[in-house]
Amino acid sequence: AEGRVRKFAESFPYEPTPDQKKCFEDVENDMVWRSRPMDRLICGDVGFGKTEVAMRALFRCVANGRQAALLAPTGVLAAQHFKQVVR
Repeated sequence: AEGRVRKFAESFPYEPTPDQKKCFEDVENDMVWRSRPMDRLICGDVGFGKTEVAMRALFRCVANGRQAALLAPTGVLAAQHFKQVVR
């Protein structure tokens, strides 16, 4: 699964910011080392990479044989996320 996760991470067109990298690490640590489900909220302004953090977490989850869900506040945003995930 690690190779697929790494390949997925490399498919993003932009270099992550230091804050995004910290988020990726924090979320991954929650997923790997905690014995209970993750309860985390990623906050940030529009365009600051929250969706990328979520997509990487979703991919890692599914790559490890688990179920995942992505919630969005509007149907339009949910449809945009769905199209992005399918690509």
